[in-house]
Amino acid sequence: MSNLKAVTVETFDTDVTNNPLPVLVDFWAQWCGPCKALSPTLSRLSEQFQGSVEFVKVDVDENAAVRDRFGVRGIPTLILMQGGKELGRVVGNRSATQLAGFIDSHLGTATQMPAAVAIALNAFGGDAQTKAERLDALRAWLDRKRATPSEAMWDGEIGSAIQFVANATDVDDCARALGVPANLIALVEALSSYRKTHLNSAEFVAQWLDAVPVGANLAHLPPMLLADLLRSEPLTALINGDPALLSIRDRLAAQHDAARGEGPLDSELAAIKQGLNQIDTAAFDAKRALAVRLMESVSQPLNDSAIITDFVFALAGAQWELLRRACNWTSDDDRRMLQLAEETSKRAVERGEAPSQGETTLERVAEVDPELIGRFRSHYDEGTDSLGKMGASFGDRLIELTKPRA
Repeated sequence: MSNLKAVTVETFDTDVTNNPLPVLVDFWAQWCGPCKALSPTLSRLSEQFQGSVEFVKVDVDENAAVRDRFGVRGIPTLILMQGGKELGRVVGNRSATQLAGFIDSHLGTATQMPAAVAIALNAFGGDAQTKAERLDALRAWLDRKRATPSEAMWDGEIGSAIQFVANATDVDDCARALGVPANLIALVEALSSYRKTHLNSAEFVAQWLDAVPVGANLAHLPPMLLADLLRSEPLTALINGDPALLSIRDRLAAQHDAARGEGPLDSELAAIKQGLNQIDTAAFDAKRALAVRLMESVSQPLNDSAIITDFVFALAGAQWELLRRACNWTSDDDRRMLQLAEETSKRAVERGEAPSQGETTLERVAEVDPELIGRFRSHYDEGTDSLGKMGASFGDRLIELTKPRA
């Protein structure tokens, strides 16, 4: 993983909440390929911001209380904090230039980064042999890892199948090497994170790359997937037959549909967003209120890859969100979980035991507040399972949309 300082439940307040500097918190996990893929970028960026912004990482599996305090659903998630308050967040992989711009936009700074080089949108440089050679190398690597599962999935700074095929670590460098848009690279890596293991994640990427037509301009794919998901069963189920919301959904999908042959009209998107903002969701059930919030999030031009990846994460995690609401899980519960996790871990250390991590943390907190842990388990296990299955289905849909049309 990266050389960033590891922050735990016990040290979060000292290292983040009470830190005099702004802090960028990287929420990651050992099994998350996109997290490792982002690691070299964060390491370089931390050097660029040395003395002005602190960079730290939180393992979400070992520090569940911190993860749930901040409502982290998909990883990698980066949250910029200052004085204990969240300034902003991004989900999924980003280039160093994009992350520097994200930090600058919230801190009012102007960090000098190398100018971005234009990307020729020509998949695999229009060379079928290049595609075949790179995919063959990836498949050979995956065959080796299946045969030796005890080995680390990737060597050196390479942290994902995309990086392996492109022989680069930065998102922009990968995009140039493959001839595909950087926002599509970020989307593919985000979708790969739903595959549970490094090997499954890499196999998904191999399937997607196999579907990519040589020489294609794939700039249409991110908005095409978004329009497809807006019309999909998961969002339709949340709308729950409401005719007004169905009409708004159709207008919104039409604006983002790449088949229109032109970009979305800002005026129409603004009108859609205004209409959504005027809806009194207090009169809605939880599903329809969530549908309104989801549609609001994409009622804008897609000038940042985070807009689509955040929508994908939110739609994939909709069932989890509903489960949290059903058991009345609130931000106060997140804070209490964190507090109890810190207290029980400190007491364990005082007794000469190991600090709390993962399941041990939940067991120790349950001894103090079994009702809290009961409600936590009522949404967490089923919610994470639903999130994974839904996200994997979205990745399958992207593969279908990528294949050349007959």
